[in-house]
Amino acid sequence: MYGWVLYNYHQGASFDALTLLDVARERGGISGHGAYPELVEGGLMLSYGMTREARELFTRLLVETSDGAGDDSEDAASHITLEPEVRTQAWFYLGKVFYLEGDYGPAYENLLRVDPEILEDSEPGLFEEWLYLRARLAMISEEFAGESGSAALVESLLDQMERTEPWAYYLSYNIAMAQIAAEEYTKAQESLRKLIADMEDEMPEKDLISEHRALLDKSRLSLARLYLRDSRFDDALTLLGAMPLDGVFSDRALFDYAVAAAGQGEMQRALDALDALSQRSLFLAWREQVPYARGYVLEQMNQPRKALTAFMQAAEHYETRGEELIAARLALTEENLMARLNFLYDNNEIVTDAYGRLRVMPDDFGLSEVLATEPFQQALGELHELYRMRALLTQRQEQLSTFETMLETRRIQRERRSSEARSELEQQHADDWAEAHRFFREDIQAAVAAEDVVFFMTTEQKALKKRLDKVAATLAQLPDDQSTARQRETYRRMKAYFDWSIADDYGVNRWAAQKQLRELDREMEQFLNQRAAIEALMAVDSEHSELAGRLARNAEEIQSLKAQVQDALTMARSMLMGRLDEALEQQNNELRRYLVASRHAQARLADQLFREDSNAEAAND
Repeated sequence: MYGWVLYNYHQGASFDALTLLDVARERGGISGHGAYPELVEGGLMLSYGMTREARELFTRLLVETSDGAGDDSEDAASHITLEPEVRTQAWFYLGKVFYLEGDYGPAYENLLRVDPEILEDSEPGLFEEWLYLRARLAMISEEFAGESGSAALVESLLDQMERTEPWAYYLSYNIAMAQIAAEEYTKAQESLRKLIADMEDEMPEKDLISEHRALLDKSRLSLARLYLRDSRFDDALTLLGAMPLDGVFSDRALFDYAVAAAGQGEMQRALDALDALSQRSLFLAWREQVPYARGYVLEQMNQPRKALTAFMQAAEHYETRGEELIAARLALTEENLMARLNFLYDNNEIVTDAYGRLRVMPDDFGLSEVLATEPFQQALGELHELYRMRALLTQRQEQLSTFETMLETRRIQRERRSSEARSELEQQHADDWAEAHRFFREDIQAAVAAEDVVFFMTTEQKALKKRLDKVAATLAQLPDDQSTARQRETYRRMKAYFDWSIADDYGVNRWAAQKQLRELDREMEQFLNQRAAIEALMAVDSEHSELAGRLARNAEEIQSLKAQVQDALTMARSMLMGRLDEALEQQNNELRRYLVASRHAQARLADQLFREDSNAEAAND
């Protein structure tokens, strides 16, 4: 089970891994791996966006360990004992959770509890991230910098970071951005130049190449914009010219290249860059300024007629795009949105990245800028997971329906068997047997009370008595003569001996009868108990009732969960569509600004050309 958890974890299937952990917990937990499964669960929660749950789990792990430390009592055995490397990783993840939630005070406190040496030995990658988080906290507030101060601590942490990991480069870039925010532009340029030089000399690992190139291009673009700010157009052109045309920021670089060329007075180079950019799909809002920029450059090149044409084309483009955006907003539905997105699938599952975001590309590139934003990605991911959860609940509901069918079949079969058993019981005439037993007991008890010797005679004695009675009856019919007198005397001696024998055997016969009665009592009691048990089983099926109750409770729980998921779906859908609508509205407002500017430029150039033509005609006259 733990192996499957780890497999899904490394495949990015956080939901499946968490589900397997819950199943394992219901089955008694995962043994033989210490606290690592719970640590993995916390990491899964983080990657799945469950920061609150992850914080609670890590806090519980660490609190339980602290409570159990140094306790020799029997209760101490029930506490979780974390290995030093696991414990320090837990502190790290707990601090990271607080950092992601923007709760920087607890984040700082928990990150300080990390043992750097243990973390570096056990997880070098986490150690680099720990240095990065410490530095970012110090940059956020001097409160988290300690006595050395923010700048000194950040530099110290940066010196400890390996250049083979991306965290050092991210920190260097953030330092430069902080310097720009503080209006320390000279320092920012120095930081970016050093960062670019370091990254150009570095050969990253295969899985980090694209990330490395993206950060390098972003650093070049940021430095070029600083050059543009200082009117260092030659340096900006040199830097932007070295950027690849197929990079992540190539479009931005082309536009800034056009700005630099225009600032340098090389309008043709600026126009060429804008023409190259115009050949690409204008699906980002900032690119909508390209048609207007072409007209501006042509106007600066003293080509008013071409500039007028460019501004007219720009105005037409903005009008068309505005109408498209209005139509898109009016027809904005979830189905239309999903139809314009192309999800990447693997084994019928949508692929996600290491952060749980969906791997998706827009078929309509007008959505790319909106799709790239973190809020939209989060809302889209939540909507997708809610749909998965609803599908799982529906599947579970179908399984419960199957169980209900099986249970109903079992009930019908049981009723049939109960009917057969009831028929067999009726054929046994148990009530007649019980009544006969009662009479037999009463007769024996009455005979014992009356000391009825005859009642307890044996079978042989009863047969002998019957013969004696028959002899007596025969003698009674004979005349009284000498021969019959001897026969009657013999009968009296036999009768006297018989009476003496049954009187002598009375105790033995009574005991034998009572013994048989006791055995009969036990047999009848067992018979009646078994009959009562069978009738009780036929009357009530506790196992069936328990299973039916469990199914009913599960069905109610699933219905409740489905209702909650449906409410969450409604909210997530509303949030997603609301964000998309806001983005479309913002794009529309930007287009209106460009449209107005294009119309003004068009009117200005048209008036200028009209005056020039009028002056030329007047001069000719």
